[in-house]
Amino acid sequence: MDISGFALVTGAGSGIGEACAISFLEVGAAGVALLDINGKALEVVKEKLISRSRNQQFQCLSFELDMRKEDEVADAVQTCARTFGRLDYVVNAAGIAFKHIGGAANAETSDWQRVLDVNLNGTFYCLRAAAQQMLQQPYLESVIDGRPLQRGSIVNIASLAGLVGVSQSTAYCASKHAVIGLTKTTALDYAKAGIRVNAVCPGMIKTPLIVPGSEIERVTTENVKTLTPIGRWGTPEEVANVIVFLCGGRSSLITGASLPVDGGYTAQ
Repeated sequence: MDISGFALVTGAGSGIGEACAISFLEVGAAGVALLDINGKALEVVKEKLISRSRNQQFQCLSFELDMRKEDEVADAVQTCARTFGRLDYVVNAAGIAFKHIGGAANAETSDWQRVLDVNLNGTFYCLRAAAQQMLQQPYLESVIDGRPLQRGSIVNIASLAGLVGVSQSTAYCASKHAVIGLTKTTALDYAKAGIRVNAVCPGMIKTPLIVPGSEIERVTTENVKTLTPIGRWGTPEEVANVIVFLCGGRSSLITGASLPVDGGYTAQ
């Protein structure tokens, strides 16, 4: 993977964010910062990382915060950079989904605003603070061949709903399409400055939000079988593998991409 620097992951308390944090540890990151609104979940993940680490110098930080609060996000990013000395990989995995029954005509403004605040504004706040730090730091060198790789790599979590429409998902689809637009323009802005920015678009992923034995699990499992060519749920670990690849030196020519990780859903 050519991962040796310091990572920051939002939404790290569960699901794809947690899987990313663990993957960074496993492939050799020097430290990982965990950001999430759920403080108890953060501590569980932090303990998991520390117990699994074989590197006594490995650093793990955790920040309980609300991604909608600009100052909290900026402070956390700055604290990470000061503590680690630099910030090499940022994964914006924090997000929420919401169904507007009846579609846009019945969507409440408060629900629209909440989804956009977390999924789009929160991603922007973290991306902006990370880019400000990355522009100030020297290039990270490859641990494989010593070449200067990048000043930093940012991966935003969009969704297949950022590539196609999804019924009754007015705010969610809008927010994830916007995340892809944010990814592309930021990638163009900083390509020559050594910062790469990409997006990953997960499909139907079995996270802790899908309660085993629930009606939602039953119905969605049927949809997975009929709508996803690969015919099964994806796992957070499968998405994390792609994200960490996009962060490291093995993907050094990739920027501005929006990569589906959806079992073939968007290929249809």
